[in-house]
Amino acid sequence: MVTSNYIAVIADDLTGANDTALQFFLAGCKTQVSFGENLSVDENLNTEVLAISTESRNVSPEEAVQKVGYAVENLIKNNSFEYIYKKIDSVLRGNIAQEINILLNALEFDAAVIYPAFPNEGRTTIGGYHLVKGIPLQRTEVSRDPACPITESNIINLLRNRIEGNKDIVDLISLDIVMKGAGPIYTKLNELIAKGKKLIVADAVSTTDLEQISLAIAKSSYKILPCGSAGAAQTLSKIWHPQNNDNSYLQPDIPNLPKLIISGSATELTSSQIKRLQDNDNIDNTYFIAVKPENIFSNDYENIANRIMNNLIKDNVVVVHSSSLIDNFDELNSLLIEHEITKDMFISRICDYLAAVTRTVLSQKQAILITVGGETSYKCCRAIGSKNLQIIDTVAPAIPLGIDHKGQFIVTKSGNLGTQNTLIDIVKYFEQDKL
Repeated sequence: MVTSNYIAVIADDLTGANDTALQFFLAGCKTQVSFGENLSVDENLNTEVLAISTESRNVSPEEAVQKVGYAVENLIKNNSFEYIYKKIDSVLRGNIAQEINILLNALEFDAAVIYPAFPNEGRTTIGGYHLVKGIPLQRTEVSRDPACPITESNIINLLRNRIEGNKDIVDLISLDIVMKGAGPIYTKLNELIAKGKKLIVADAVSTTDLEQISLAIAKSSYKILPCGSAGAAQTLSKIWHPQNNDNSYLQPDIPNLPKLIISGSATELTSSQIKRLQDNDNIDNTYFIAVKPENIFSNDYENIANRIMNNLIKDNVVVVHSSSLIDNFDELNSLLIEHEITKDMFISRICDYLAAVTRTVLSQKQAILITVGGETSYKCCRAIGSKNLQIIDTVAPAIPLGIDHKGQFIVTKSGNLGTQNTLIDIVKYFEQDKL
């Protein structure tokens, strides 16, 4: 039994597990991320926070429940955890209601407080409606997500539509109460739980709101499962790990290696980040490879891998991306029909292809791996044999640097987070003198 772990984070994809683990790392915790078919703990690491990726976002609700149940039985119940945090997507993709319910039942929580707002990334919740930079979810690009489209902006309705049985277990702590602070939130929270509410959504438009909700959760005499984004995790890290007043840490020694960026993200933001990096005149020695449909359907990854290895020298940056495929999805319709696959199946095939490319390259070349997109990150890491990561630094806001058991440096970035300059910021991080 691992007795040093006292905070568990359960996320539905690898980038979510990593960006949430980063919040606890920045609070002074020793963090480890576990992922893969057979979840495990590296007992050689003196871990205080274990983040688990169940890889259950883009699967059926039944399979998601099975995956989360496996994590609970094999890691959560067999280790010593004082606190548990359920990481959910800040734009509500995935099997949120089903995963929260299995945790409530399996771990005997009285209720869950759901506050996915991430104000620093433009995600806010008002009146139960979730917004991205002031725009309701169903009017943003996540409504067109090929694997998990979100067509409902109201979190209350979204949860009620996805749970079976009593729909009355869902309720809201509105912004007018949240703005009054932890005391009124605490009172309302206890009142709702006493009435049998199990899934309690909380409005939030600022980091201060998240802090007050977290304080109320901590004060409640009920056993409450907090569920939210990396933003809420950041506020909980200060409550759950307050004893470390000096949150400084040693900067890692990073070898001067070329950087391999692998992007399978289907978001418009990722596409703009790649274009911004490509157009930047202040970053030298960058080489871009746009994956084409014929590459995916023929599964010809060795040709791409050879092109990468020919350019993966010194401190060069090689970017392999699928943005051109995503941008021209309408032109792909005939190909998808011809090959009898759906858009979400095609996205998965892109990730498989990129993983095969990554495995081929890194088996022959040393490089720092930077992955963009949750499924891409997971498949690439598994393709090179990684199953645990230790968080060792922050590269950019909500973007961690990890290292696996073989000494492979890995950066993972969610396709939905960051600004247009985020990939530039990541590359510039490695240009600093780290030796």
